[in-house]
Amino acid sequence: MRQVTMRGLEVFVAVVDTGGFGSAASELDITQPSVSVHMRDLEAKVGSALFERHPGVSPQLTAVGRNFYAYAVDTLARARAMSSDVGQSRRKLHFAAQRFVANALLRRPLEEFTSLGTQVELIVRTGTFEEVHALYTKGAVDLVFLLGDGDMPELHTEPISRYRLAFIAPPAHPLAKQQNISIGALSAYPFVSPYEQSQFGRMIAHRLRAIGLADPIIAAQAQEMNTLRDMVTAGMGITCALRRALQTDLAAGTLIELDVDVEPMYVTLNYARRHRPDLPEIDQLIELMRRSEGLHL
Repeated sequence: MRQVTMRGLEVFVAVVDTGGFGSAASELDITQPSVSVHMRDLEAKVGSALFERHPGVSPQLTAVGRNFYAYAVDTLARARAMSSDVGQSRRKLHFAAQRFVANALLRRPLEEFTSLGTQVELIVRTGTFEEVHALYTKGAVDLVFLLGDGDMPELHTEPISRYRLAFIAPPAHPLAKQQNISIGALSAYPFVSPYEQSQFGRMIAHRLRAIGLADPIIAAQAQEMNTLRDMVTAGMGITCALRRALQTDLAAGTLIELDVDVEPMYVTLNYARRHRPDLPEIDQLIELMRRSEGLHL
C-alpha cells in the first residue's frame, strides 16, 4: 500500500459513518465530486476497491474496506491524541525586556534555555521601560527584565546584576586625553542625553544631579541607544550611558570613556515575575539570566 494522507482517511471514515458520499460531503463541508476524488485516490493507493457501488444503493464496504476502516479509525485516533499532546506540551511563556537587555544580555541565557529542551514556546516582547512596565501591569506577560535604580511603581522586583555608567565621548573630544576631569570642567561641554521624559532619561538626570551636574548643556536627546551612540560618534556631545551598551565601540576606539573624578555609578538589572506553578520555565530563565549576568552584582 502506498502512503495515504490523513485527509483521505478522514473522508473515507466520514463516508462510512454517514452512509454515503453526499452525506460525507455535507459533514465535511466539501463537494460530492471532491469526496469521489478522495476515494478514487485512496483506492488507488490501497490497491483494491473499498466500496461495492450499485446505483440507488448506499455504498457498502468490501472485505478490504472493512479491514481498512478499522485501520483508518485507529490511525486518526492516534494522530489526534498526538496532536493533543503536542498542543498541551507547547505551553507559552510570555516575557518582555527593555531593548538594551534584549539586544545585549539575552543571547547566552536563551541559548542555554534552548539546550534544556523544554516544551514551552517563548513569546518575547521588547520596548522602552514604560512599554515593558505596561505589559506587565496589564497582565500581558509573566516575566519582565528592567533596568532601574530603586523602587519601581506597581512592581515587586528582585535584582540580578548591575552595570556601570560611564561618561562617553568621541576620541577627538577636548577632554579625551585629560585625567581626573572635574564636574566643573565636564559641565562646560554639551551633552547628548536619553530622552528626558523616559524613565531611563529621568534616572540619568537624577544621577547627574547627585554628582553636582544639575543643569548640563543638552545638545540633543535620543530615545534609542543606537541613535544616542550615533550622535555622540558624530561629535554632538558627551553622554552618560551604560558602559556595557557601548563596549564594542569602546573596544574599537570609535568612542572613548572619559576619566571623570566621580565615584562609580551603577544601574541595576531587575526582574519581576508572576507565580505560575504551571510554568517552572520562568524560574529556569531567571536562573540562567542570573548565572550569565549575576557576577556583576
